[in-house]
Amino acid sequence: MYVDCGYANNNNNKAKMAIALYLTTTIPLIVGSLLLISGRSQINMNRWTIRGVPVPIILEFLKDETARKAYFQGNKNLLHDRLDEMGIEEKVKDFYREQIPNEYALDRHIHQIFYNNTGYVGKAYKVNSQGNLVNKN
Repeated sequence: MYVDCGYANNNNNKAKMAIALYLTTTIPLIVGSLLLISGRSQINMNRWTIRGVPVPIILEFLKDETARKAYFQGNKNLLHDRLDEMGIEEKVKDFYREQIPNEYALDRHIHQIFYNNTGYVGKAYKVNSQGNLVNKN
């Protein structure tokens, strides 16, 4: 004898569970993202970095069409020139200056970040066998 325990349409239950899981994951992420972007959150994104680059600078970079295209097309020289025009190097240096007061060490650190993220090697540097920038002289 077969007894139906309410699981007759198991595929329908799986679909409902998948939708519920999707919504309970996606909605908080969307709402949280909107709060962060709108500035209505108590979280201070000014001190956050992604791969060493401060988040506000990444957002500024993403708004610039020329810089964005140069980055995604792999045009290192155009990207460097555009970031220079935008004053990005100085802004990143300002971000790290309190942590790295030595100007030479600060400059090397910033160029290392740029090298790690874009592959661009500054004129004053060369890459050693470990992938670190060192002074050419």
